Amino acid sequence: MIKESSNALEIILDSVIRELHEDPVDLLSIGDGVGESAYLEHSRCSYLRTLRDVVNVTKTLPLERHQIRILEIGAYLGAVSCSLARLGFDVTALDLPDFINNKRLKTRYSQNGVLTIGANLSDNVISVESNYYTLVVMCETLEHLNFNPLPIIAEMNRVLVDGGHLYLSLPNQASLPNRIKLFSGRSIHNPIIDFAMQLNRESNMIAGIHWREYTAVELDELITMVGFSIIRHDFYTTHQASIPARVLYALFPRLRVNQTVVARKTGANYGCFETMR
Repeated sequence: MIKESSNALEIILDSVIRELHEDPVDLLSIGDGVGESAYLEHSRCSYLRTLRDVVNVTKTLPLERHQIRILEIGAYLGAVSCSLARLGFDVTALDLPDFINNKRLKTRYSQNGVLTIGANLSDNVISVESNYYTLVVMCETLEHLNFNPLPIIAEMNRVLVDGGHLYLSLPNQASLPNRIKLFSGRSIHNPIIDFAMQLNRESNMIAGIHWREYTAVELDELITMVGFSIIRHDFYTTHQASIPARVLYALFPRLRVNQTVVARKTGANYGCFETMR
């Protein structure tokens, strides 16, 4: 295990990504190793930010790393889960059964000591005992849910220990680029052609559509409604913005493209959703 220095997290993440480049998962078995590699490179900055944020959250806990149980929901190719496992955390990766049951992905998770759960979140159930995980991580996943997210967020509350933490990362619906699109009469949603691509099993668009993005106010309301208290809500960009955009971002951080939330479980307000299962 590599202990953190200023660049230790990058070293670990880059080693995981390099292995995925060299031996692609081809998650959907459609020969899309090239597409997966491009996605990993595109997402590297987000992955690194997640690792830094998660490590910073865990530093506030009176636990050794091997005692900290982390559930990553929407783990996809495992870049974050495998990196966290190499840092010494007890990690479980959850994703769609079609993804998790891929033998190549299962092998990769097993080699990194990551447990796996296959689940369709639309079933509103995470098959884990209550009060089990220390931290739930959900990055770039909430916006892909095409159903009411309250019950599954309540499930995240249920599986967390009392005082456990939730870490979310997702697009900011009220970002500057979205505002410009709307001002010019363009949509902020996926192009219509993506609907057709999602139905094509030869396409990697099977889980690629953003069905519902959230503003900062909406996201805070969504989380606090089911027993969480917001600790921190940050905004960031993963690309090199233009000079005018950087000035606006400095003046108005909530115009940035992405947002992250750290919240703590302060109540068990999930009982009212039991009848929805």
